[in-house]
Formats: sequence, structure tokens, C-alpha cells
Amino acid sequence: MDRMSGLADETLNVIMGFNGATEAARVLTLAKRFRNLHTVVGSLNLDDINDFHGTFSEFVSERLGLLEDNQFVRRFSLKARAILDPADIAQWLRDVLKRGVVDVSLHIHGNNGAPLPLELFNSRSVGMLRLGRHLVISEVPATAALPALETLVLDSVRFHAFGDCAFQAFLSACPTLKDLTINGWFWETWRWGGMLSNNSLQRLTITRRMQSGFDGFDYQEISFQTPSLRYLDYTNFVPDAYPVVNLESLEEAKIDLQVVEDREWFGELLEDPDHLSNNPTNFIEGIKNVKSLTLSSSSTFQTLYFFRESIPLFENLHHLTMRHSDMRICWRFLPFLLSKTPNLKTLHIEGGLHYAQKSESLDYVCKCVSEYSCLSSCAVEFMDINLWDDGAEGEMEQIKHFLGKLAHLELLKVHSLGSISDGEKLRITNHLLMLPRASPKCKVEISFR
Repeated sequence: MDRMSGLADETLNVIMGFNGATEAARVLTLAKRFRNLHTVVGSLNLDDINDFHGTFSEFVSERLGLLEDNQFVRRFSLKARAILDPADIAQWLRDVLKRGVVDVSLHIHGNNGAPLPLELFNSRSVGMLRLGRHLVISEVPATAALPALETLVLDSVRFHAFGDCAFQAFLSACPTLKDLTINGWFWETWRWGGMLSNNSLQRLTITRRMQSGFDGFDYQEISFQTPSLRYLDYTNFVPDAYPVVNLESLEEAKIDLQVVEDREWFGELLEDPDHLSNNPTNFIEGIKNVKSLTLSSSSTFQTLYFFRESIPLFENLHHLTMRHSDMRICWRFLPFLLSKTPNLKTLHIEGGLHYAQKSESLDYVCKCVSEYSCLSSCAVEFMDINLWDDGAEGEMEQIKHFLGKLAHLELLKVHSLGSISDGEKLRITNHLLMLPRASPKCKVEISFR
């Protein structure tokens, strides 16, 4: 008799509770009695980076074959860097779907098609689904129904349907979907209807690598019909148009927009809006109900300036964050935005201050900032600033400008991000505390690394 077989049932349950599915399968071969005892496998994680005998496909089939007919699998994760046989993948998925799997994660490489069984689109148990990478989904059955699916992650997945839009058919099959993430959304390579629609969706994250360039050779429109959406994190190139933007429940938005010229972009910020081939007007107007807004790049600053006439009244906006990596880019959009934010209370500047270099101007405060007449009437009460240049004179002049204009400011927090000496810390602290302030209630707090 092996040692495992001599243990009490209660002890075996405790031991198996601390093991993943792969370890559980090994234990099953040692203690046959436990097969009937252990009816729920918490997690089955299969990764071709681990050691195994034979091929990875043989390894996966063997592990699934060790499960008894009455065993359920709660979570199934499959990771493979090499191309797998679609028939094998389909069989494995059918197996865990029959076992009432709740959480499915596929990190595999497709090969000109979707190695997904149609049964995956008719699961009543799957509540979380992650699909990637480089899968191509060309068909979603007309009978598709995923009533339990609340979280969907698509990682570099492409929809390429020749008939009805497979992407929208997928979303329509998810009546309780709450959270959708699309990583690597190269929409210009999709064959789809241009509509993202789901009435239950509450969180939407869309990202792509902007540095890779853009060649959108065809006219493309994108619409958002998501009336329940509360959170949006959106990084992408702007299409030709946004015909429908229904974001009436949106409370928080993080946007990184890049406009293009003649449907091409080669990595440079555009200075001339005359040849833009896309229009974010409806999208900008569509986010007007947000309470918190993050502008995540200098290209977003440029986009808002080019389409400044489209900036709506942000009556509910209380928190604004400016996040950027190029301090040379002018903030020409800011006066137009601030004039439309009557209830703004908090302003975070995470990417450093924008100011003119001494060689360029006698005044460190750039013209795009010095002419902000709207600062005097701005309702901002809390401001958070990062010093990227060790408290250089230009940075201090910029802070002086804000302190001297913001009449309602109650607290300014300044964070120095560089490694500086104690003497420099003292200089910066004394300088900031001595600056004149338009608001008599304003306090200044300084922190150093």
C-alpha cells in the first residue's frame, strides 16, 4: 500500500486543496481511492514551457485522460508557443466544457483560422474567457449563447467573417457580459461591421502598440453602442468616423488617441490638421458625462487641439489627469478644455511640466500656458505635479504661474522624481514655499525620492 492510500479522506482533501491540477493528476496515479473522492479539479494549468515526456499534445491528452468521468474542472488554462493541431485543441475544449468549466484561458497561436469548437460559443458554464494569441475567428454559430460569460479578454484576436459580423455575433451572445478587454486591436485588419454593441457591458479596455505605425488602407467607421458602460480605457488610432457613440453611463475614461494623415502614420506627431483622414468628433462629444478623465499621451493633446471646436461641456468632470512623455509638446488644447469644465476639482500632471527653454524664449512660461486666462476662473482645488528636471528654473516658473492664477486652489502637491542632494532639496522647498499664491487657503506639500 502506498503512503497516500493510507491517509484518511479528510487529510487527502486538505492535501489536494493545495495542489494544482497537474499535481493532482500525478497524485491520482498514486492513490486510486482518491479519484472517487476528489470530484472537482480547481485548476488545470497546462503550459509547454514545463517539463514533460513526449510531445506537448500527448502531455495534455494524457493529463485530461487521467480525469474520471464524474470530475469537474473549474479552471482550464492552455499555453503553447508552437502551433497545435486545431483538432486536438477542439477535443480538449470539448472535454473541459462537458465538465462544467467556469474559467477558460487559451494562449495559443492560430494558423489562418480559429481552432475553437463551436461548443465553446454555447457554454452555459463559462463565466470568464481569455482568447489569444493571433487567433482568427471567422464563424460564430447563429445559435451562440453564453449566458454566464461576464469577463472576456481578446489578445491579438482577429475577426474575419465573410458573411455576418462574427465579432458582433459574439458580443450579442453574451447578455451578461460586464468586462471586455481587447489587447492588440488592429481594427484595420478586421473584416467586420464596425459596431461594438452590448447593453450589459460596464468596463471596456482597448489597447494597441502605437509605435508600430499605421496603414489603414480602407475607409473604416467604428461605433460604440454601450449604454451601461461605466469605465473606458481606449488606446488606438482614430478611424475615419464614429457614427454612433452611446456612452451615456460613462463615469471614467482614459484615452490615448492618434490621428493620421491620408490613412497613414509613421511615428511622428502631426502638426498640420489640414490633411487628416479621420474624425474623432463624435467620440469626444460622446464622453462628456465622465467624472474622471485621463489624457494618456501627447498625441491626445494634439488631437484635442485639432478638434477643439468639438470639446463638449464636461459638466460632471471632477478629476483630470494629463499623462505624457514629451514635455516639448505644447498644451494648446488645455484652455479650450478647462473652459468647458466648470466643476473640475483635481488636476494631476503626471508627465512633467511643459515650459520653454531659455534659448527659445526670454519667458520660461510657454505662450500656450501664459495666455491661459481661464486659470483665474478655474475651479481646481487640488493639483498634483511631478518635477522631471530637478526643479529647473523653467519648472519653477511654470508652478509660479499656476499658483498665481488658480484662485480656488487649496493644496498643491509637488513630487521631485530625480535623485538630488540635500542642498537641492532645500533650495526647491524654500523656492516653492515662497511663491505668491492667488488663493490664501492654498498649502504646498513637497516630496522627494
